[in-house]
Amino acid sequence: MKFLEDPFIQKLLAWLNQPGVVGIALAGSYSRGTQDQHSDVDVDIFVESQPDETYTLSILDGKLVSLKYILVSDEFASLTKPDRAIWAVPGLQQMQILLDETGQLTKLKQAAYDFKWADLQTAANDYAIEELLGCSEEAHKIISGLLQENESKVLYASWGLFKGLANAAAVQRGMIIESENRYFDIIQKNIGHTHEWTRAFRLSFGMDVGDVNILAYQTRGKAALELYQQTALLFEKIINDRHREVLENTLQLISSYKQGVTHA
Repeated sequence: MKFLEDPFIQKLLAWLNQPGVVGIALAGSYSRGTQDQHSDVDVDIFVESQPDETYTLSILDGKLVSLKYILVSDEFASLTKPDRAIWAVPGLQQMQILLDETGQLTKLKQAAYDFKWADLQTAANDYAIEELLGCSEEAHKIISGLLQENESKVLYASWGLFKGLANAAAVQRGMIIESENRYFDIIQKNIGHTHEWTRAFRLSFGMDVGDVNILAYQTRGKAALELYQQTALLFEKIINDRHREVLENTLQLISSYKQGVTHA
């Protein structure tokens, strides 16, 4: 294995291979061979029991090293949870195993290759609807903030709604995220670059500017409300009766706000 011939990797292993460690693997850009001079070295350290500090940063030979301590059982479990699987599957497939004396990491990597999204689709639908439901509160806050001309309130709620609904869409559609650097690219390509959802997605996060005559926070707040509506349309066929009342109430509130009949 070419990695094991690297003096830096040899030094890394000598530093990290301590009692209780069952495996060590390279993750992130170094595992994919896409690193550049500014990339940190992501290292997953599989342990028998979690230390008090499960994530830390260190410097080794001038390189920034990200150390994450993981239980093998937790990584196997991540393949059964849709919100974790979209990240875990490609990460485990890409990881470069540096130490695996018991063979557990090899089994874990194979499990990632054997993964089938169809097994999680029902759970993914449930997760996405729960996220949409949770964002109803953010939508209410955005409308309140816009009516009060409260910039901070609008932006904070818009930020939460954007994150929640982007994640909901990614999970519901089983978007496998092979790199966090491509998260936005993958979502937009999957939904469609010209889709109304994507237009609202970009405006709500400030990726696009919108009308320069409108205050930026107002543009982002209104776009976030549109993102909520568009996400509800994407999820229409999977919305269950238990959540429908809250979602329809929120959609009606947004519609009333757009028509100018909602008051502070």
